[in-house]
Amino acid sequence: MNLLPQSHTEFHSPEYWDNFFKKRGTKAFEWYGEYPELCGVLHKYIKPKDKLLVVGCGNSVISENLYDVGYHGIVNIDISDIVIRQMIDKNQSKRPDMKFLKKDVKQVCNKI
Repeated sequence: MNLLPQSHTEFHSPEYWDNFFKKRGTKAFEWYGEYPELCGVLHKYIKPKDKLLVVGCGNSVISENLYDVGYHGIVNIDISDIVIRQMIDKNQSKRPDMKFLKKDVKQVCNKI
């Protein structure tokens, strides 16, 4: 199963990401590392009362890990409707304060 894009332009295509998450399923995909590897740095620079915006959240579990240790001001955004629905279904009962929104960061930034 080839999930790699044919071109870098696919990285900002909602269709590419919807297809990616349909094929991959619900197994978490971490770009930079897993929580045990990153928690020292994350906890050094962010505090539990901080508000966090996770851009291109995909189905990473790092937001879930942060929520579970007290970081409740987390908003996750992604351009894939598929992954946002998966993450809402997975988290709405266990992590009711964590938000998942279908948003394109380029449109969000244009409003700031």
